[in-house]
Amino acid sequence: MKKFGRLISLLMLPLIAEIIYSAIKSFVLHDTPIWSFELTIFLYGSSFMLGGAYCHREKKHVAVEIFSEHVSPKRRKYLNIFSETVVLFVAAVMTWVSIPSAYRSTMILERSTHQTPFNPQVWWYKWIIPIACALVAVQAASDAYGLIVGRGTAKEREESKNVS
Repeated sequence: MKKFGRLISLLMLPLIAEIIYSAIKSFVLHDTPIWSFELTIFLYGSSFMLGGAYCHREKKHVAVEIFSEHVSPKRRKYLNIFSETVVLFVAAVMTWVSIPSAYRSTMILERSTHQTPFNPQVWWYKWIIPIACALVAVQAASDAYGLIVGRGTAKEREESKNVS
């Protein structure tokens, strides 16, 4: 998951290049490319969604730790297992719910609804949601399993390897 997350982070490079190109073309030539709007959505949306599992693995997400600060380590472990189970359940349900929509979109070769002259196909983009949710579910399951068997989360396991 770590290598995949780093690979997905590289989507920021073409996004930056596209924004710079579009801004220069708009200010200098007073002509914005017709594909700029959709391409920005595709690149940012893909990096945001697919980066979710990596973010979860690295524990870089926003977490409310109001309870975990005031409980014993044993109860904190149970609280973390509960949290991972909730994330796993929600991600699994989102995967299950989003697959039919992505499938229907693929069957009709759905195009953008933004009505721009570019009008790209978006059926492939609809698959980003179930794939990203499945990746988050796998990461949450891995972390929950690690907590249950006493090995900790993926991040904690990696940190302990680096210390040794």
